[in-house]
Amino acid sequence: MEAPNLKRFVEATRTFLLSKMSREALVFAFFVLLSAAFWLTQALNETSELELEYDLVLEHVPEGTVVTSELPSPMHITVRDKGTSLIRYYAQFRRRKLTIDFAQYDRGNSYGHVVLPHSDVQKLLASSLDANTRIVTIRPDTLEYYYTRGVSKRVPVEFIGRVETDALSYLATMTIEPDSVTVWAEEHFLDSLNVVNTVATTLTDLRKSTTRQIPLAPMKGVKLMPEEVTLTAEVDVYSEKSVSVPIIGTNFPAGYALRTFPTSATITFRVGSRDFGRFTKENFVLTATYEELISRPDSTFRLQLRSVPEGVSQVRINPEVVQFLIEQVEETEESEEADE
Repeated sequence: MEAPNLKRFVEATRTFLLSKMSREALVFAFFVLLSAAFWLTQALNETSELELEYDLVLEHVPEGTVVTSELPSPMHITVRDKGTSLIRYYAQFRRRKLTIDFAQYDRGNSYGHVVLPHSDVQKLLASSLDANTRIVTIRPDTLEYYYTRGVSKRVPVEFIGRVETDALSYLATMTIEPDSVTVWAEEHFLDSLNVVNTVATTLTDLRKSTTRQIPLAPMKGVKLMPEEVTLTAEVDVYSEKSVSVPIIGTNFPAGYALRTFPTSATITFRVGSRDFGRFTKENFVLTATYEELISRPDSTFRLQLRSVPEGVSQVRINPEVVQFLIEQVEETEESEEADE
């Protein structure tokens, strides 16, 4: 700022501070601050409530012991005290750790279900608070855990749900990895456990191969390792293919043969792109038996496939109807046809 401008700014400030308006503004600000301090003092002396969180930790778990159902965490408690204490709690922590000694409740059994008495939880919480602080609520109000000592079993995993593709694709393969998990639980429970289910999962309108992490359905008092599996859905797109298949007569008596017009038909079908080269005319058979044709009132019949290969869909035959003729042939001609 240039010297003349600075001088004018200083003079303007000095004039304002010495003015009556300035004195009134300063007096007003003083009383506002005084009122705020008085209000804060009153508020801090009043009784109020505050919610705190505790992370529950189970300590001194012996080697070889597996906790199959952990303590619920975090635990929420509501405390009541004067504002001076509550503001200190707020400043020091909003979430503390509460440790529970496993040995205190260990009865030495191979399997255990421990429910902590409410009085024990109250004592543990009170030890971390001021003497005048009152605990109003505890959530959850019941603390429990399950444990087992080395009793486990390998159990297969079953997917629960559905996996669907869009109209132009299909589900080629679906795999779960791992296909089985280790389960720790009470021995009696393990004896009757034959499968572990995933949580119900729905995947729709898939257009490409997809991999998802799927949690396993939780069971009370049971430890699963791992707790989730990998679902891999291999999606392939459909392609259309056509092959020319000859029409063959079967069960014809000696000296008779089938003539059709045309002698072959085009079969068009839908198949996955990965299997496009696997299917040829050899995978399809168009036949008509002597018994079927001899009873026909006219000289036409509708073509039908005797079977459709797995992996093939939406099969169409062109033409669908052909003309036929049962003709008598010389034995030599029949032999030549058989050689062909």
